[in-house]
Amino acid sequence: MRRRPGTVLQERPLPRALWPDATGAAHRVAYQGIGYDGTGRLVTGSVFVPAGPAPDGGWPVIGFAHGTTGLSDAAAPSRTGLPRLERAHVSAWLAGGYAVAATDYEGLATPGPHPYLNGEAVADDIIDAVRAAHQLGHPLARDWLAVGFSQGGHAALFCAHIATGYAPELDFKGTVALAPAVSIDKLVAMVTTDGNGPLSPLMPLILAGMEVSHPGWTAEAGLTATGRRLVTRAADATLLDMFRAVRGVTNDEAGTTGIASRPALARTMAAAGVPVSFLDRPVLVSASRGDEVIPYATAADFVTALHGTGTAVQHREYDGHDHAGMLDGGRPDALTWAGEHLAAVAAAPVPGTGFDLMDRSGDGALRRDDYESFGLRLAQALGQAPGSPAGLAVRQGYRRLWNAVRRNADGDGDAAVSKAEYTAWIAREAEGDGFAEAVAPLAEAVVGLVDTDGDGVLDRDELGALLTACRLSPEESAAVAGRLDADHDGRVSTAEIVAAARDVCRGEDAPAAWLFGRF
Repeated sequence: MRRRPGTVLQERPLPRALWPDATGAAHRVAYQGIGYDGTGRLVTGSVFVPAGPAPDGGWPVIGFAHGTTGLSDAAAPSRTGLPRLERAHVSAWLAGGYAVAATDYEGLATPGPHPYLNGEAVADDIIDAVRAAHQLGHPLARDWLAVGFSQGGHAALFCAHIATGYAPELDFKGTVALAPAVSIDKLVAMVTTDGNGPLSPLMPLILAGMEVSHPGWTAEAGLTATGRRLVTRAADATLLDMFRAVRGVTNDEAGTTGIASRPALARTMAAAGVPVSFLDRPVLVSASRGDEVIPYATAADFVTALHGTGTAVQHREYDGHDHAGMLDGGRPDALTWAGEHLAAVAAAPVPGTGFDLMDRSGDGALRRDDYESFGLRLAQALGQAPGSPAGLAVRQGYRRLWNAVRRNADGDGDAAVSKAEYTAWIAREAEGDGFAEAVAPLAEAVVGLVDTDGDGVLDRDELGALLTACRLSPEESAAVAGRLDADHDGRVSTAEIVAAARDVCRGEDAPAAWLFGRF
């Protein structure tokens, strides 16, 4: 039988030399994770519990996502300890009355490679570490927040897309992202523009990580022998190792000058960026104009775009802090914000039909990231990894639907579909089969997620599992099931889902809003 993600498989005390200040108990845990491809993976991490008596209801939990340490097993913080500034940062959360569950991420100190800067792959590692913390006998609350720095800020923002649906037994309250790497393409462009400039130690790590996340893709094209050697070295190196390895090497000497504009890499980097879509819990993004690693403008632009989706996002701006200094400089505001948002509640209910249903941001436009987020959330709400065959099928179904919407409705070619454009398209398609053809692959993939007996239709139990994952109440699920079963044979076919999805996207009162809803 497959173990539930987050199940603790091994626990032992963490050596006291690795304890942050204000720790009362600390554990090194190995827990069940899910690899990006859907296979089971062992993941390790550390759990820290504050000293002293717990408050009524237990300690709230921080799911902490660490910054870049490298791709080597020696880079796992549960083995060697958190870096000094991150340890001080975690100690502030402990002193503030939070337990901390700190994942190492899959592939660090466990079999298999680490998918560096693949936020889709490690977002569940953060959540499953929180699940693991609840199994160690300490009084912990259901309330938790995701907090990440740098690479971990990137991971925490991906976590924000799936947390409420992926672990409904927990009460996710929001996300803190400190100096997050939100736009990998802009980061790479910044550090590779100057051919005579020094090669960033991050570049070989980024390229090696992309080779892990995209089997069959290679970073070799355009690199020199020196560049290829450094990428190979990065696959089993710590960050400190890479600082030493790139010493004295320029971008020209590595073949990385202008690498961000190379088409194959540009597409791969774009896929690693954090989607800009409505998030159902509050977000705090903190960034410094003095950050020498993550361009300040990338965080500022991301916050502006995220605010446009209707997400409750706040931006804390700093001057003078370098990248690592944000762990200390951003800490007071992060703790204050977290305390204020422990009482956060779910976002407003989803509108019922048509354009307004899909425009979760309320900004009057549909965009690719909205559909990417729909697919990621639904797949993971049903326990499917983003890169698993079933997860990829669902995500590709949403992408095909978006491509059909964009191709047919985006009259001005701005990669966004306004309500007027959408309404005009729906009117043109009212009597045609275009929309049904566009939504059919998505409906087939969704049926495949829960069709346990493989008969191509959903019985009441299978449909109930799907609707529960979409966070419909039992009463809502029963009502939707009754309406979806148009021929009243006790089963729901792909054709019935297609018909309902077509109608709801046309703005009619049809039982398929859950395809774009609460997950």
